[in-house]
Amino acid sequence: MRALLVFALTLAVFGLRHLPGVSDETADWINLATPFAVVAAAAGVLVPLGARGVRLGVAIAGGILYVNGHGMHLAANAIRAEGLEGEAERVAYFWDEELSHLELHAGLLLLVVAFCLAEAAAPAPVAWSPITAAAAVAVLGATLFASVVEGGTWWFLGPAAVLVAAWAFVRPRPLLAACAAAFVLAALLLAGWAAWHGGVPEFSELEWI
Repeated sequence: MRALLVFALTLAVFGLRHLPGVSDETADWINLATPFAVVAAAAGVLVPLGARGVRLGVAIAGGILYVNGHGMHLAANAIRAEGLEGEAERVAYFWDEELSHLELHAGLLLLVVAFCLAEAAAPAPVAWSPITAAAAVAVLGATLFASVVEGGTWWFLGPAAVLVAAWAFVRPRPLLAACAAAFVLAALLLAGWAAWHGGVPEFSELEWI
């Protein structure tokens, strides 16, 4: 469970590049380091669980999608910064704001699924404490919420939360339960955000950001 908390904190800390006051140069370095940090943190969850076979394959697929989506986003964003117009801007926007976000968030979801699959075949039960589990749920849930809102992929969060929660209900296990709770928390935060704003605007679209 501590490894899941580290994974969640890694996602949260490297998401701080969106905060006001972070310089473009600092954000660039954070962006470059993000996929390495996230994949390393994911490995920190999977290795103690003894992930292999199909479970390892799911994790590798998730990692590839996450890293490729992140790289696609960085490349397209850099191209758009050159001041494109017309059809060129439309195409670059698709790769930057739509396809890349969808791919990296699909990869993130697969990584979490891989954690839960690996837990089912782990040689020993996952050690946990209520405090660590609650912290992991809070950080991962809040980070998922913020990520899908800013990334425009919020529409997948509700179905994902329902599926993971149903999985945890049928096959209750500590790590799976924590992941399910994080997805449910993220979905609830999303529902509150949508009710507040009458839609799902990105944080960067609001005047107070």
